[in-house]
Amino acid sequence: MNLFQKVKMEYSKVEWPSRTEVIHSTIWVVTMTVIISIYLGVFDILAVRALNFLEALI
Repeated sequence: MNLFQKVKMEYSKVEWPSRTEVIHSTIWVVTMTVIISIYLGVFDILAVRALNFLEALI
């Protein structure tokens, strides 16, 4: 049995997700990415403003 036959045999054992599962997972990942990006953006803006305020006090 050569390498390609072994690969083909293992490939047939893989249980691929359904189209619905892939779509739901993709939506979940994109949604969480947007939420975390917004959170980090707001945190960054607030941190910069706080540091500028502290710098102005000095």
